[in-house]
Amino acid sequence: MPRKKTTDEQSQIALFQAPEVPNAFRKPVQVIHSKPKTSLSLLHRKLANAWLKNASDTPSDDGWWTIHTATMATDIGFDSNNRAYLIDSARALMGIIFEWDVIAPEGKRKLWKASVLFPEVEIRPDTIRYQISRPLREQVLTPEMYAMIDLNVLKRFRRASSLALYEHCLRFEKIHRTTEVEWQLLRDMLMGESADAKSYQEYKVFKDKVLKVAIAEVNALSDIEIELIEKKLGRRVQTLAFNVRKEREHVPEQIDHDENVLDIGEMVKIGILQSEARQLVKKYSHQQIVSAISYTKKRLTDKKSSKIENPAAYLRKALSNGWAIVDSIEPKQRATTANQEKKPDLIEMYRVEMIREAEDYFRELNSADQTELVSEYNATDISPTLKVKKSKPGKAVRTEFFKWLAKRTWGDPKPEDLLQYAQKLIETTSNSAKN
Repeated sequence: MPRKKTTDEQSQIALFQAPEVPNAFRKPVQVIHSKPKTSLSLLHRKLANAWLKNASDTPSDDGWWTIHTATMATDIGFDSNNRAYLIDSARALMGIIFEWDVIAPEGKRKLWKASVLFPEVEIRPDTIRYQISRPLREQVLTPEMYAMIDLNVLKRFRRASSLALYEHCLRFEKIHRTTEVEWQLLRDMLMGESADAKSYQEYKVFKDKVLKVAIAEVNALSDIEIELIEKKLGRRVQTLAFNVRKEREHVPEQIDHDENVLDIGEMVKIGILQSEARQLVKKYSHQQIVSAISYTKKRLTDKKSSKIENPAAYLRKALSNGWAIVDSIEPKQRATTANQEKKPDLIEMYRVEMIREAEDYFRELNSADQTELVSEYNATDISPTLKVKKSKPGKAVRTEFFKWLAKRTWGDPKPEDLLQYAQKLIETTSNSAKN
């Protein structure tokens, strides 16, 4: 049973909760605007998205991808103990045929028209291996036209038709209106060319039983709002379109650019707290973040160098010091220079400065991340008298907590850190002398 928060813990932190960590990927329009040749369940659609995201995140040399069953279940929000049903649904994906890009203008559709999305699937005790259809593989991995699909949003849906309608409309979010589609084609996109879909031969029945419910679910559970537009020929509805509006309440601080969502997700994977990542995407450019992430990942996999104990701290330094952009001084040279320049008390002075920065850093975090840090600190091997137990801890507790937080966030001081700090002190002293 989850432990109930105490009043002291609640007053220690801010009042606002963090949104979910983005779990997004670029889904090509050829797949979004497809028509399954048979009925596609909600679980089928969620599984297909989880596999496509896994493929977009994971390089493959042989065209096979592997996903752990536990990871897959988490990505799609499958909290049932019925793993047999999950595995059976995964196996069934191998036999479902899709007609691709069905709303593309005449003459602009690719030569391939229909195929299985996942032609080969291997079921193992804890993992699933799968292939992606060769004609679609390049589109999936490096799509030119796509919608940014967040698995966290898809987890909320309770109907397959609602999820399919959401993806269709999200594709047009930036232009605020979807393409007009014949209502029968939209029906088959949402429900598949199945007996269930064919039972809705009249538009008013399809609208009342399927479309209205799907629209209501999209507006209630997703990050967009849609409005149905009917175009009639005489008295009969012929085509459908939707006005699409981004629901800003679901996108805090208006961080809704595709690259921002991906950057936040990548930084969180390395260990940056989510609320801090949201601040970093506002402080640094997309290119700076991408370069720093690439630099950090390369350093983490460098077997010739010493192991990095705190990847998040290393990424912060890569960003603040511009290591990913300009790093012409060799580490040994920096270490030698730092040792020559530092004063006997320089390390202690630096730590005092970092404690001050840790206080500022902590205040910028949201309540969820603050709570997590306080809990993590209290779980360390420290004296009970130094644990954070009330909303206004004493000076000794505050000092110990922020000393711990500074080390956790930025790691122990490196020679280059001390050198940079020493240079800052020299500049400050020089400016004071001039004044």
